[in-house]
Amino acid sequence: MKTRLLALMLTLVNLPNTMANTPEENRIISAGSSITELIFALGAQDQLVAVDVTSKSFNKENELPQVGYHRQLSAEGLMSLNPTHIVGSHEMGPDATLQLLDSAGIEVETVPSGDSKVDLFERIDAIALLTGTQEEATILKTELKDILDRMSQRHIEQPPKVMFAMLSKGRPATIAGRNTTIDTIISLAGGTNPAYDHLQSYKPVSAEAIVDMQPDYLLVTHRAWDALGGFDGIINAFPLLAATPAAANQNIKPIHGSAIIGGLGLASLDLADELYNDFSQLHPQTQPQ
Repeated sequence: MKTRLLALMLTLVNLPNTMANTPEENRIISAGSSITELIFALGAQDQLVAVDVTSKSFNKENELPQVGYHRQLSAEGLMSLNPTHIVGSHEMGPDATLQLLDSAGIEVETVPSGDSKVDLFERIDAIALLTGTQEEATILKTELKDILDRMSQRHIEQPPKVMFAMLSKGRPATIAGRNTTIDTIISLAGGTNPAYDHLQSYKPVSAEAIVDMQPDYLLVTHRAWDALGGFDGIINAFPLLAATPAAANQNIKPIHGSAIIGGLGLASLDLADELYNDFSQLHPQTQPQ
């Protein structure tokens, strides 16, 4: 699917631009990877003057200034870039920075960041309205509808239990329950989240509780994977996890944090496809889609 989405993005970039706001009028700071990916997908990247650190995969050549983490923005640094807009999710902040920007006449745009198809399409529409790329948005949503419809038809006779944990040495693991982007991704990949019935959003839990839920897969961020020293380092830091099927079968898997930040997005769908392909290899009852 990643190849198809990349091809779609290139097609959209080359469409005739009928923007209500021209690139000269818009100077956008994107505060979140889920925002940046859609600005690129809609062919409006020329309107960007800076991105936050979670968007670094779109700024590999460092062509754009980086403004830091989207939750810890500095008003002085942002205003020095003379933006007309700063766009982010409800996670963008702190509030004091956003209030200063608003007082300075900079449009602070908060776009939907939920975890459903409706939320994703509303985010696309909001960014398209800002950037004047409504025609491109119509094409993008049609393609994404087809992808999501295909994903919803996936079926695994014995769905693997898949859990996401934020791990940091010396602290309890934080687990994702229902109403999280990663829970939606797990479902789209054909798995089930054993924490779904136990908690909402992200909550710290004991290692014993994780063992009780017996996940077949344990997902962690690449940052945690690297900081803890990979599979062996994670087991050394959280030895009780060795009693899970995920550890016994070497199914502790690092994922890119950008796929789960700011709501369901294009990177989220790529991750769902990647996980589904992994599950398909180990579960012969899978009906591929």
